[in-house]
Amino acid sequence: MKTKTLCASALLFAPALLAFQPRATSIAFTVSEGTSNTKTFTNSMTMSLDDMQMLLNGNESPMMPQIDMTIQSGLTIGVSDEYVKMGDGAPATLKRTYDSLEQTREMEMEMDIMGQVQNQDSSTGSESELLGETVIFTLSEGEYVPSFAEGEGDEKLLENLAEDLDLRGLLPDGEVEEGAEWKIDPIVLKDILVPGGDLKFIPEEADGEDMMGMDSEMGDFEDWFSDDIEGEILATFTGMKETDEGKKVAVITISVELANAVDLTEKMQEGLENADLPPEAGDMEMNSMDIEMELEGEATLLWDLTAGCAHSFEMDSEISLLVDMSMSVSAQGMDMDIDQSMEFSGSMNATASIE
Repeated sequence: MKTKTLCASALLFAPALLAFQPRATSIAFTVSEGTSNTKTFTNSMTMSLDDMQMLLNGNESPMMPQIDMTIQSGLTIGVSDEYVKMGDGAPATLKRTYDSLEQTREMEMEMDIMGQVQNQDSSTGSESELLGETVIFTLSEGEYVPSFAEGEGDEKLLENLAEDLDLRGLLPDGEVEEGAEWKIDPIVLKDILVPGGDLKFIPEEADGEDMMGMDSEMGDFEDWFSDDIEGEILATFTGMKETDEGKKVAVITISVELANAVDLTEKMQEGLENADLPPEAGDMEMNSMDIEMELEGEATLLWDLTAGCAHSFEMDSEISLLVDMSMSVSAQGMDMDIDQSMEFSGSMNATASIE
């Protein structure tokens, strides 16, 4: 009798007990075929020069200037995407129109040489021939092949474009319970901080003058990220929330620690050869150009469970940069070797929104 009573009690309370068990949540990319949305990515960065060392022919220069420099850069990318055909957890065919492509860079510098102070500001905007173009990304043998929707266009514009602006690389494998953690491949963040791949930005003529070419010596932001990037990105599913628009979203917090070293010697030498330098500049040769970058920050990804896609992303981070350069100059009958080291630090913010 007691056994039957215990069994009956267990059956009676079983539903209530199960209700208190943790439930797994599926956070996955499940956009319906034929869906269209718009995506906007922004990236802003501010860095200041912390230290600078320079050697001329292996010796410290008696006229080493004191320099205060701040560099600001901004990037805005807007696209309209249509998921023409869906595959397993990713588009099989994606139609993308590039609605807005803006890139800016500003530099403020004050140089003090033996009491003589010079102030110099410069600003540069960049434009892209991809603006207004529509590109089809077709999945073939595990890779996306881009082509122009109209069938014709400059094929060079299609080189090294990236399809994934869905933040799919940040998602967990399978269902997860609240509090679950997973690691993300560092290369995934490159696709977020440099969204869309090589968008063929071409700088316009600078407003102002970049003294000593110091701004251009650092390369572009996308140059600081290579496939060899190292570090740790840890994601945590912290629960559910409702947005102001009434959407039910999963909240994923992400901690980021990245480091990368790149060799830009070849690119900088090519830039010297193509630069419109005055005759008195003489002959210049870039012997070496190395950049070491470190980035640490926190990010939040909101994932729309109903739509099956990202709702928004935001990351705030601190960034530091070490630039080492060596070059040889022959001008006005003199040969000179210049070794220069610059240390920068600052902050970077990256956002994404999907509607």
